[in-house]
Amino acid sequence: MLNAIKHSKKYVLCCVLLWCISFLAVAQTSRIDDLLGQLKSTDPDTVQIKVLKKLSAAYTSVDPIKKFHYAKQYLQLAEKNNIDSNVADAYIDMGMAYAVRSILDTGLYYFKIGNEKARAANYLFGVGRSLVNMGFVNDRLDKKQESVKNYEESLKIFRKLNNKRGINQCIMNLGSLYFDLGEYKTADIYFRQVYENVKETPNDQAGLATALFSLGGSNRKIGDQKLALSYYQKSLAIREKLEDLNGIALSNWGIGLVHNNLKEYKKALPYLKIALENNRKIKNVYQEAIVLMSMSYSYLHLNDYKKAEESANMALAKANQANSKTLVVQALEYLVKVEKAQSKFEEALQHQTDYMAINDSLNTTKIKKEVILDDLKRVNTDNKNLEKHNQKIAAKNNDYIITISIFSILLVVVAILLALYYKRNAEKKAANELLLTQSKEIAEVNEELSALNEELKTQMEIVFAQNLELEKLNQVKNKFFSIVSHDLRGPINNLRMLFEMYRQGNLNEQELTALFSRLEDTTYTTASFLDNLLEWSKSQLGGIVVNPVAVNLQQVVAHNVKLIDSQIKLKSIEIENKINEDIAVFADLNMVHVVIRNLLSNAVKFCQAGDSITFGARKEGESIICIVKDTGAGISDVDKENLFNLTHKPNTGTSGEKGFHIGLILCKDMITQNKGELQVESELGLGTTFYITLPIYKS
Repeated sequence: MLNAIKHSKKYVLCCVLLWCISFLAVAQTSRIDDLLGQLKSTDPDTVQIKVLKKLSAAYTSVDPIKKFHYAKQYLQLAEKNNIDSNVADAYIDMGMAYAVRSILDTGLYYFKIGNEKARAANYLFGVGRSLVNMGFVNDRLDKKQESVKNYEESLKIFRKLNNKRGINQCIMNLGSLYFDLGEYKTADIYFRQVYENVKETPNDQAGLATALFSLGGSNRKIGDQKLALSYYQKSLAIREKLEDLNGIALSNWGIGLVHNNLKEYKKALPYLKIALENNRKIKNVYQEAIVLMSMSYSYLHLNDYKKAEESANMALAKANQANSKTLVVQALEYLVKVEKAQSKFEEALQHQTDYMAINDSLNTTKIKKEVILDDLKRVNTDNKNLEKHNQKIAAKNNDYIITISIFSILLVVVAILLALYYKRNAEKKAANELLLTQSKEIAEVNEELSALNEELKTQMEIVFAQNLELEKLNQVKNKFFSIVSHDLRGPINNLRMLFEMYRQGNLNEQELTALFSRLEDTTYTTASFLDNLLEWSKSQLGGIVVNPVAVNLQQVVAHNVKLIDSQIKLKSIEIENKINEDIAVFADLNMVHVVIRNLLSNAVKFCQAGDSITFGARKEGESIICIVKDTGAGISDVDKENLFNLTHKPNTGTSGEKGFHIGLILCKDMITQNKGELQVESELGLGTTFYITLPIYKS
């Protein structure tokens, strides 16, 4: 009797309670401190309700009184805002706050209100949730039939909602029923099914811990204590991570039972004490009574009769406080065992008498079940007699049977025809669906072809644009080679003719001197052209490396003026350098020399005797603008548009000097490479002004 009562009933009830808690809210997945930090009275009511619901759920296994407090708060807000589903949830949470502490009547009162509110709002999840908790309380109050009805109705709702947690809970309850009947292997099959289900939902850690705990119980009863201990320990690890006080208490209690079964009574006591402490924290007097009985069992086998009796007496008091006859019977049986061991036969006899009286009252349910079974047997016998009588009547009505058979055959034929008709329609429907699918596929292919055509059109446009660019570049290349060949051939032919005339003696000394002077200018101009050509080629091929340094513009201008001083004096041109000595730019020194030299040479080339060339500079923001201004012939608007490309055809200088195309292009490239700009202003007959913009040097 002791083993049958001791381990079956209390296991089932604890398991059901645990699933009620884990199903309603995975209590410890949200940190309470974080939730308290999120709770702000200034937030909208709907936001406050969400936070208060999470707080109430989080306190389920930690502090049921605070759970009730927060549930009541969000109930008020839900009623204020007419949110019926939250009103129902609040009443259910308030009921749980009492049920966890074994104040079952009050808990059932709130569950019933929550059920009514959920039904009125057509809130199916709330209806299922309230029914599960009502079933738990009715089970505790030994109202088994009402409890079963509650569970069956909740199972229908959860299946309708496809709520896996709710379905798992019902499977767990069914397993607990077999456990209660002593069918531990069958119970283990159900518990393992729940375990496999919750493994597919990693977020349901509380559900996984419950399944592990249940498997620990079934394997403990089957006799595999090692496997049972492993399940309990895994369950405990999850419960500790979730900070689930109720779950921690249950898992420690299970580990203690395994050690008791292994006769390791000293090892069992620390786990049982932890379970007792946690149950007292959450005021779960029902489970507290169960743990005290397990501790009494340990002390009894350690021959510590004083503590064994003390634990059994406390268990009896808690069982009476929980108003559970089943627990009272268990506690009395433990107390009788302890008193017999101490030879306290008078006290043992009194407690044995109390035990038998209460146990007999519990057995009336068994007697009623037996009466019901006998009545069912009687009904079955009557049914068999009626069946025999009906057979006699059927034998007398063969004609009717034949008629019915004919009609049945006709019905079968009609059914076959209908089936064929349905099959034909199904085939047509399938063919139509196939055609529709193929039409969709063709449409998709057409869309892809259209997209490819658009892409091909775009590529053709790009290729066409590239061809135009290549043609333009090819024309520039041809122009460039034409310029180079023409501009180099002329000076070389002149030099060849001079040497030929001198060799033949066709020139006198005065003519030779004049020609040498002209030859000197031609040689200088050609050399300058070759220098520019070399620099421009290096620039185009990426051979020039810009090395910016501090460049004094006044000194650069003075140096280049000095280089062509003879040409300047020959044409009687006035040069004025107005650049301050303290103005410096941050650029490549050699490139600046090339630019200044080219612009100065061009200005000299196109100036008349008496014209002037002026160099100036000014600061603008982070830049220096160098100005090269002459009073020469100027540039026409047409030539100005093509000044910096190879399509420009330069004019001859005022003294017949030949111009070259490459100089200004080189200047433009070099200024750009030094992060600057080259601009020009000119009017035909009024002179030309070049503006060179370069970064200022910052010392």
